[in-house]
Amino acid sequence: MNIQAEKLNVLQQIINSDDVSLIKDIKSLISNRDIDWFDGLSKSQQNDVSEGIRQLDNGNVFTHEQAKSKFGYN
Repeated sequence: MNIQAEKLNVLQQIINSDDVSLIKDIKSLISNRDIDWFDGLSKSQQNDVSEGIRQLDNGNVFTHEQAKSKFGYN
């Protein structure tokens, strides 16, 4: 998919439209779009976060005190 061509195509359709409700819907969609912080991460970062969640779900965790002890910060 060529994103630039897609954007131009959508923009052209909006420009050519006289449908007030369509324009209001598009404006609302853009204004209310809630961008998730996860989507702003690189694929590598997303993979790291997902791996951390999997580890947490599997019980592979340790306390802050255990981490400090392991790395010599007691």
